[in-house]
Amino acid sequence: MMASIPVPTARKNKFMLCMNLQVAALALLPLSLAAQTTQPASTTAPAKTAPLKAGQQSVNWLFRYRLESVDQDGLAENALASTLLSRLTVLQGITEQFSAGVEFDYVAELGDTSYNNSFNGKTQYPLIADPAGSDLNQVFVQYQHQGHQLKIGRQKLALGNERFVGSVGWRQNEQTFDAIRYQTQLSSAVKLDYSFSNRVNRVFGSKSPQGDWRSNIHLLDLNYAISATQQLKAYAYDMDFREAPLQSNRTLGLDYQQSGQTGALSWQWAAAIATQQEAADNPKSYRASYQNIEGQISYQSYVFGAGYEKLGSDNGVGFTTPLATLHKFQGFADKFLNTPANGVKDLQLKAGYVQPKWDLQLQYHWLDAAIGNMDYGNELNATLQYKFNPQYGLLVKAAQYDAKHYLTDTSKYWIQLLAKF
Repeated sequence: MMASIPVPTARKNKFMLCMNLQVAALALLPLSLAAQTTQPASTTAPAKTAPLKAGQQSVNWLFRYRLESVDQDGLAENALASTLLSRLTVLQGITEQFSAGVEFDYVAELGDTSYNNSFNGKTQYPLIADPAGSDLNQVFVQYQHQGHQLKIGRQKLALGNERFVGSVGWRQNEQTFDAIRYQTQLSSAVKLDYSFSNRVNRVFGSKSPQGDWRSNIHLLDLNYAISATQQLKAYAYDMDFREAPLQSNRTLGLDYQQSGQTGALSWQWAAAIATQQEAADNPKSYRASYQNIEGQISYQSYVFGAGYEKLGSDNGVGFTTPLATLHKFQGFADKFLNTPANGVKDLQLKAGYVQPKWDLQLQYHWLDAAIGNMDYGNELNATLQYKFNPQYGLLVKAAQYDAKHYLTDTSKYWIQLLAKF
């Protein structure tokens, strides 16, 4: 059953007051920072950092205010979280080949705190994994020369579409890795990308019992540019988690992508397959498979797409992706952050209308078990983004999960304001 907007009558005035105060507060931010000479900052997955020459410096500020509301059947209260992320990123060139970077985050709770942040004990509320606090998000040194890049320290890792490894940039506190990452061109068409990490700094923050995972992670990507419009990737990921042995796994896979254009019509499609088994101290023995195929066409301002993704199961264990940016997959309601024992199949359709300043996207998911005939449920997602200019943006977003035979009906709504300098 589709739920209505989760703002109970007794809380409506509180909700609106909170919104008005936070919108006003964020609107004043640019006035206090306008005099600073800075460069725009990325808000999601990290791109390859451009080398800075000796003495060059880049300073980026980012402020992201979010109001998130959750109505979840089976819990006594609705959740409402009002948070502001403040982020400072500084990159410094040391020599022609060496540079360093540091990034500080501070997440503040503004007004309403009626939500379960995973460790505050407010279990009568739904989970919103945006705890308040400060964090040394990144601190690293890197070497870049003649196609080689070596990066050492706390950093973001975002591999491919982040289905297996990502920074979880949607959450106010991102996922980072204490890691060594090496990237190089083996030939004009083949690129190698290898990372080793001994610690995962998760979105729940260091105060949470599950905030940090000590690990022994090896990530290897081999990317082959078949042509200007075709890419093939082979990957091998070995993940050992001391605090979460049931998530330890070894995954091998292939990913193919192609794009093209015919007149005013542009298109792209992708396919992926993978196999996974237990690793390290995982007490479960299994071998599960993964398949994905998706396509998209664009004509003028219109976008249409479809996809089918299957995370299989074996011996009662579902194919797992514990380091993924999971919010991007299987619906924004985040009902499938942990793969069910019988796996999951996701058939999805999407449509969008894109203009230079605004972007409207709709997506619908049919979710079923990979083994057996269980109908998990359906989910509708809607997103509206408006860019006032390259520095300021507004996001309105909604997700409604209609449960059939898995978990419970859930509605989520977001209003987000972004300022970056």
